[in-house]
Amino acid sequence: MIDSSTNRRLQLATRIHYALLREIGQGIDVGSLLKHPLYARDVLLVCDACTGHDLRRLATAFRGVSMPEATSGDASGSSSSQAWSSSLASLPPDSVPVE
Repeated sequence: MIDSSTNRRLQLATRIHYALLREIGQGIDVGSLLKHPLYARDVLLVCDACTGHDLRRLATAFRGVSMPEATSGDASGSSSSQAWSSSLASLPPDSVPVE
């Protein structure tokens, strides 16, 4: 059974896909957005860069729904890298160091 946060993430990912398709002519892989934190970070940064559209709001909502899931890992610490990646997604692009 799908819980409400998983369902909400899927709804938001689908809306992001169609909004990006309209805005820039390129959609996303919804499954990768849901499963791969680095892919999600990149997609959400593109959403943040789009102006004149609700992509920024969708990206913020997706981060908000995804954060509790990323930080509620088991005791083995297996979700620590996912939580770290998700927290990077909420940072402004200029605050992430580039080598």
